[in-house]
Order: sequence, then structure tokens, then C-alpha cells
Amino acid sequence: MDQELLTRAENGVATITFNRPEVMNSVNPAYLYRVIDAVQKFDDDDSVRAIVLTGNGRSFCSGGDKAFLRDLTEMTPAQIRRTVYKSFLGTTRAIKLCSKPTLAALNGPAVGAGCEIAVACDFRIASSSAFFCENWVDLGIIPPLGGMYLLPRLIGLERASNMIMRATRVFAEEAKAIGLATEVVAPEALAEAARKFAEELASRPRSAIAVAKQGLRRGMEGSLAGEWEFNLQAQAMLISGPDFAEAIAAMEEKRKPAFK
Repeated sequence: MDQELLTRAENGVATITFNRPEVMNSVNPAYLYRVIDAVQKFDDDDSVRAIVLTGNGRSFCSGGDKAFLRDLTEMTPAQIRRTVYKSFLGTTRAIKLCSKPTLAALNGPAVGAGCEIAVACDFRIASSSAFFCENWVDLGIIPPLGGMYLLPRLIGLERASNMIMRATRVFAEEAKAIGLATEVVAPEALAEAARKFAEELASRPRSAIAVAKQGLRRGMEGSLAGEWEFNLQAQAMLISGPDFAEAIAAMEEKRKPAFK
């Protein structure tokens, strides 16, 4: 069993836990390959309908570990590109392109790559002790894992500029106020709040959730005309499927639908 990356699945909800508290859940390429494998495994598991990412200890994820950051100074641009794209960017891509809804349960700070991982998730629940920080500029570099694209769309250009160009920390309550966090809870209530949130997502029809995720992602990237065309095709497919029929039957029979 991987003691540094804990995984479990229960009641349709998979949980991936960063378990390197002694280094504030910092990450390196080898570790992130294991995260990618875990996300893909749960995405392929039909019994899993939602995925939670969280951390043990005082940090959600503090970004790249120091040894790896030192190694980067010895790499060529081509080596750096391969490392970033295969492991670091590979992680945020796996999360963002996952067909299942994803939830970051921030038990503490999400810094650097940790912030990018949280932003790649569909939802974020934050402990009151958590904060988001894109600290890349303080290292003389930029956020390369999707945050510069996603953050302006989540919180607006000026707020995103503050996070990226000034490395400002966005604490939990402010994150909720600006739309970066869905909920803020006490530290001791985080696990239960994340479980309930994920189970509520897991109770919804899987096909519709998967297509909605795809449509929302496409909507950020494409044109309205293109999205109308895609959405009509997707809707026709969903209407002809079993979940829609079950929803209509449940409505007529005045009961809760049992999506399968």
C-alpha cells in the first residue's frame, strides 16, 4: 500500500489523500505520476461517481518539493518541458479532463502546484485555516499548469492578476466571497462536509454530469454557436437515455429518482 498517497472508495465517492505531512505535502514528478494513476483509475471505475482530493496534516499541498526545485536548475529547457508536461501538467489535465466531478477539500494552504491542482477541480471546500497562493512569481517563474487560464474565468482578471503577479494569498473566507471556494467550514468539519458534498454529487445521473462537465469546459474555450450545436447533440443523447426516463417516471410517481 502506498503510504504517501492514500486512496479509498466508499458510497460512490473516491478519496485521494496527499500524505506527506512532514514536507507539507510537497510533490515531485514521481509522486505526481502516482496521483495521475489514481485519478485515472477512479475515472475508469464505474462504481465511483465523484472524486475528492485532500491532504493530511497542516497543508493541502505546498507545491514542488525543495529537492526537485533544486534539480530543475540543472535541467535543459527540453528536460523541463518533458517533466512539467508529463507529471505536473499531467496531473491538472487528468483532474480537469476526468469525467467524474472533482472536489478539492483544502485542509490547509494550497500553494504553487497545490493551488493549480485545487483550481483544476470542479469544486473547492476550504477549511477556515486554508489559503490559496500562486507563489510562482516569487521564484522567478509563472504558473504553467492551467491557473493563468482558469483563475481569470473563476474570479476575474484583476483578482487573478493579484494572485499571479503579486503572489497574494487568498484566505478561505475571501475565497468564498469571490467564487474561488464553494464552502468554508471549521477544520474539524472538513472531512464530513466534503463527504456530504461529494455524495450529493454522486447521487446525480452520471451521464448528465459527465456531459455537463464537458460542456462547461468547452464553453470556456469555444464560441456560443459551437456550444449550441454541441449541446443539442449531447441533449438528444441524454434524453434518449435511461436517466431521463427514470427522472420523468419519478416525477409522475412523486418519488425520488433512482439513477443507475
